[in-house]
Amino acid sequence: MSVVFVHIGLPKTGTTHLQDRLWRNRDLALRSSGLLYPGNRMTDHFHAATHLQPERYLDWVNPDFDDAWPTLLGQMKAWPGKSLLSHELYATATPRHIRTLMSDLSFADEIHVIATVRDLARQLPSVWQENIKNQRRADFAEFLASVRDHGPAVPGFVAPTDAGEEEPFWEFQDYVRILADWADAVGPQRVHLVTVPTRRDTPGESIWERFLRVLEVDPGPLTMEVPNLNSSLPAAQAEYLRRLNHHLQPSDVHWSRYDGVVKGQVIQILKRAEGAPLGLSAEQRVWAASAADDMVAAVRSRGYAVSGDLADLEVATAAGADAEPPTTADVLDVAVATMAEMVKQAPIADNRPRLRTRAMNVVRRVRRRVRALRRR
Repeated sequence: MSVVFVHIGLPKTGTTHLQDRLWRNRDLALRSSGLLYPGNRMTDHFHAATHLQPERYLDWVNPDFDDAWPTLLGQMKAWPGKSLLSHELYATATPRHIRTLMSDLSFADEIHVIATVRDLARQLPSVWQENIKNQRRADFAEFLASVRDHGPAVPGFVAPTDAGEEEPFWEFQDYVRILADWADAVGPQRVHLVTVPTRRDTPGESIWERFLRVLEVDPGPLTMEVPNLNSSLPAAQAEYLRRLNHHLQPSDVHWSRYDGVVKGQVIQILKRAEGAPLGLSAEQRVWAASAADDMVAAVRSRGYAVSGDLADLEVATAAGADAEPPTTADVLDVAVATMAEMVKQAPIADNRPRLRTRAMNVVRRVRRRVRALRRR
């Protein structure tokens, strides 16, 4: 029987780790459990998700990769068993986009949707940091104020009419609405919610194992490990980057330069530092706990299949061991240390005269000496 699973994220729930691990183990998964993770390139899944939503991801829709979705689709059609699509950008698909995807997948006997979801106490700081790594300038308090003013989209909530500019969050993280949109297309009984565990030391309950459980894939034969490269920045490092962004807006620097220099070099230096990231205060946790309770109740009422425990999505009101906001002195120390590392790594410009220039200088000196000798 042909079955297609569509993993729609959400972003910042371990999706990169899952996708990287799936790609490295795809031959093993195909042999041991009959799971096809299609594509000729790992990025085919990214391009398929962006090409489904060209108006949303206009800057990322590259005509050079128009073949990505036909490639994935052709391989899945040719496979009689279960297949998996996975990218967190499917989280922003509108009902119209979902209908288009369902039409393309109509060859399948069944279509299932998988959403990986993490609690607000961890998700809010993580998403704020990701925004900072992509030229955003709002500090954590401003980000949280925006999140409160524009959501969550639970029954009875009405956004204030004077709400300011919305920081990117609910479009990707409102799992109540997102799951409802996909459930309308495939049915609630074929929607699977995988919770990111609050503890990492419980045997058999990692996000990897919970995810594979939905696919009915045995994790045992999938022996290819992957490093965890998507670590959080300590509080002072994140604040330094946020302040740096005030000077590196799209009007100041093209995205390709920001991506290459800031994301490719500066952030890699900042990641080496040790320290706790900024987290929710006790007061902020009170609101997050209330919002989480409403959202958990809403998805529980829909009867989705859960791999893990919905309790993982609840928020404790007691503050955790998160870092306090850094001082200006802390940020200055980070700036100096980062600049020092940049100097150590920066390529040295070759200021030596070019060969032709050096040759011409020799010729000129010879000519001057000849003229001087003639005058004698």
